[in-house]
Amino acid sequence: MSTTGLHLTQSQALCSSLHHHLSTMSSDPLVDYYKATMYENLFLGLVYSVYLVLYVTSVHILLCSPGFTSSRPRMFMFGITTFMFIMGIIALVLEKTLEFQSIQWVTLIFSTTAGDVWSSYHTNVVFAVDATIIRLMYILGDIICAWRAVVLWNRHSHVIAILLLFILGTTAAAGCELGLSLVPLFKSDLPYFTTQGKATVNFGPLIMVGPTLATNLVSTGLIAWKAWQRRISIRRHLGEGSGSVRAERVFALLIESGFIYCCLWILYLISAFGVILPPAFVIMNHVLVFASGLYPTLIIIFVAMQKSPIEYYSTGMQFARGPAGGPPTVGDNVYPIRHEYASDSDTHVPSMVFVVTSDEEKGGSLLQAQSAGL
Repeated sequence: MSTTGLHLTQSQALCSSLHHHLSTMSSDPLVDYYKATMYENLFLGLVYSVYLVLYVTSVHILLCSPGFTSSRPRMFMFGITTFMFIMGIIALVLEKTLEFQSIQWVTLIFSTTAGDVWSSYHTNVVFAVDATIIRLMYILGDIICAWRAVVLWNRHSHVIAILLLFILGTTAAAGCELGLSLVPLFKSDLPYFTTQGKATVNFGPLIMVGPTLATNLVSTGLIAWKAWQRRISIRRHLGEGSGSVRAERVFALLIESGFIYCCLWILYLISAFGVILPPAFVIMNHVLVFASGLYPTLIIIFVAMQKSPIEYYSTGMQFARGPAGGPPTVGDNVYPIRHEYASDSDTHVPSMVFVVTSDEEKGGSLLQAQSAGL
């Protein structure tokens, strides 16, 4: 659409909303705008290059693993990582398309030369698709974090119920926040970046960040709780051996990655309220999309490097606990309960899992500790 086809109200609104902001940066606001865009693109190029390398590494690990085609968990991990990687790339392309259009709008304001720009409606449609994909990535990231906790808790019904409520709350909040962001756009003749610029305080991110942050904190807290329980049991039966150290290292990676993701959401919330420089909000949007897709990718790499409990939990040879005071052995007081091979592998190498009956809850829940499968 040529500039002659633009409504006068659009040009006036663009001038009033963008001119004041850009004119305060320097004597040549257009140059400053281009510089800020260039620095942002350099940073995002670095971030997505790291994402690409890690994704290719995880895919190589999965495809080269034995029994990949007959393993549903591994095929699921391959599918979710590939889907999130593709969605992340699509979101990046749409974001850069919108950025190109915004540059054309800015050039239109500060230049007398005419150029071709999209109508505000087409720009807002692209923005709506991009915003929907980004929020879908956030929800998938929450689901993956909750899935890690559910698996480590051996699919305990109470844990599933609690985390399911949080996931539903996160989904509802993301949909509500998306609706609040998009409805004003299509009620006006203005492109998305001018409509957003009118608000001095944007409460939309708070609607989405609150439930998402709570979901990740609860999931990471459940992982930390299970790690503490199993640390006590592993040290009781394995002492300070290599299996114990390896298990603790894996749990530390899971917990630390969860808390780092929570910290990223806190930084996103801070940037949304303008506490730090405005470009940080745009950068944090991309970093969170990158971090959401990186979750399952890192899990695959952790499994390959450390033999994560997520892959081998609740598999292997299990033994009931005999009298207290030492590791259980097969004998009169200790007997095998179940022997099976890793459910997601055809290598048929069993992992040793001890089932320890709690003295306080006889006949109740079991406290499990892994050894060789970690």
